[in-house]
Order: sequence, then structure tokens, then C-alpha cells
Amino acid sequence: MLPLARSAIRETDNFDVGQFTDLLCDQLVKVGVPGITKQGAVGPRRYNYGGQNFPSPLPSGMTEVFFYLLHRGFILPEPQTFPVGFNHGRYWKTPRGTAWARCVEPLPEDVDGYMRALSQLAPKLDSVILQYIREGLGSFSREMYFSAAVMLGAASEKEIYLLGQSLAKALKYKDKRKQLDGLLEGRSLYRLLESIRQHIAICSKLRGAFDGAESHLLSLFEAIRVQRNDAVHPNTANVVEDGVRLSYDAFPRAIQKAEALRQWFDSNPNCL
Repeated sequence: MLPLARSAIRETDNFDVGQFTDLLCDQLVKVGVPGITKQGAVGPRRYNYGGQNFPSPLPSGMTEVFFYLLHRGFILPEPQTFPVGFNHGRYWKTPRGTAWARCVEPLPEDVDGYMRALSQLAPKLDSVILQYIREGLGSFSREMYFSAAVMLGAASEKEIYLLGQSLAKALKYKDKRKQLDGLLEGRSLYRLLESIRQHIAICSKLRGAFDGAESHLLSLFEAIRVQRNDAVHPNTANVVEDGVRLSYDAFPRAIQKAEALRQWFDSNPNCL
């Protein structure tokens, strides 16, 4: 329901509960949910919510998703005579809600949907990475953002080491390969990140798998930085929901690009 609710409020700034329900039903009809029929006569609502075939689980599901948006601060009651009171009949989409609705990436709150999307983009993803991400998404949905950041950083770090191993196979000069192998064996992460970045930059002229590679890999690098600095460093530990959300938004496309690069390196040994 959450991805559909996000689409439902994308093009509107304020609404009452009935209008929200109509907008959500528009999305449910688009994805083929049966039993949702339009009102025969002109009325305040577009759909026949009391119809015999209207799916019985939908009212509770719609209520749950509505109050989820309210809980997250994506929508709020309209100020009426603030600070004396609010108009609880109408709601407005907050700037935070606008940013959330604008996004089209898999939702980190929707664990199963996110994992399905990730598997479609990177069908051969390492099982450890998948476990890190699933547990990180579980933390995110429980509003445990430190844990979510750490799990995402660990998944990104694992992918970087796998990418480094594939890159080493593609290097034809023994000294460069030995240097990269040393970084991999010594777990010199930040030096490894810089080495990979330099090699990717050199390969950018090859196009194909390398198109946009640097910008996508920066998302993985940033996730690792957050994990190692913002999340767990005793002097700077500070993680906020919006920052973690942005990292999870960027991860699927970043990991897709990293996997494409790995495949290219594995298929072209001793060529760089």
C-alpha cells in the first residue's frame, strides 16, 4: 500500500480523508485490485465503498497507511486557528512529505518490495549483502536508524571488496595488481576506495558499463562513510532518518552499477 499511497499524494498538496481514499483507490484500480467500483450517481466520493464486492481488508489497510503518513510527518492537520486548534478534517503535505512523494525508488519501509526490486536489478547479488540489507531495512522500519545505517554501510563495504577483487583480475600490469591485492588483503578500505575510483575514472572512456559509474559508486562510498563516521564514531555519532533514507534510495542503482562493473572486469581479464 505504501508505494501506492506515495503515488496517490504526489500531485496534491492538501486533502481530506475521503479525498485521500479516492486517490488511493485510483492507484489500486491501476494495479488491478478487483472489487473497486465507481459510484453510479454523482456524490462526494468517486468509489462505492459500501459495495458488496468492495474488498473487506481495504478499509483497515487504508486507515493504517493514512496514519503511517501522519506518524512520519509526511502529512499534518491543516492549521485552522493555530495555536488554538487544528482542522482535523483536512491535511496538508509537508515539505518532507513532498520530497518523499517525489521519489520513485523502492521504499525502505516496504521490506519485501525493496528486496524484490533489488533482486531484479542485481539478480546475482552476494547472499551476505542481501542479508545485511534485509536486516537494515528491518531496522529502518522500526525507526532504528543507527542500525539501518550500519547494515547499509556493511553491505556497501562488502560490495566494494568484491569489486576490488574483480578489478584486480582485469589489471594486466603485475605491479598494479600487486598493489591492489595488498589493499584487499590489508583491509585498507579508504585507500582501496581511492584506488577503485582512480581506475574507474581512467576506464570512463570505455563507455558501456562505465557510463555514470563514478557517481553511482559515490553512493556506496557515502554509505560506508556514514557507517564508519556518522553512525559509530564516538565523537560524531549522529544519524537522522532522512539521510539514511536517501542512502537506501540510492543503493539499488548503485549496486546494479557495481555488479555490472564486476561482470565486465571478470569477463575482461588482463586488459587494463
